[in-house]
Amino acid sequence: MTATNAASTNHASTNNAANSSAQSSTEFFNLNVTGIGYLNNIRKVQGNNGEFTCAVINALSGPTDNASYTRFDVTIAGKESVSLINRCQKSVDEEKQVLMGFVLSGLVADVFTLSKGEHAGESRPSLKARLIAVEWIKIGGQVVFKAEKPNSTPPAQNAASQKSYAENSF
Repeated sequence: MTATNAASTNHASTNNAANSSAQSSTEFFNLNVTGIGYLNNIRKVQGNNGEFTCAVINALSGPTDNASYTRFDVTIAGKESVSLINRCQKSVDEEKQVLMGFVLSGLVADVFTLSKGEHAGESRPSLKARLIAVEWIKIGGQVVFKAEKPNSTPPAQNAASQKSYAENSF
């Protein structure tokens, strides 16, 4: 996973009695997290502003032969992302491995309580975020979706990784 920080400018029009169309500029710092992870627990949630789609992504980090998992409880943002996640519902319900490349935004730490299993009642940390982009999706080892201009690529099936070292390595 990598975090990126980009400043962008958002122009908004304001109206007041003295100046009917003044322009103001607001700058934002965007912290985005990109990664690879397994999609789970897709669900519809009813909120104050209507229904929205949520899911859990267990993101991979660390060495490929001994990866660690970080749980993200995500709210799906954007029509394309919602559509793609909804299309994965059947595969997730059938407990197929749905691996995806993703971009998250609006990261917030939270605590949740386990409700099932031998650790029921115990608290665990959770990271909440908005899923703002799906870069690719693999189901059962097969690529089923790839964005036109993804920032990451799906891992090759059973490919041996080539190590590359700096020219002046020790």
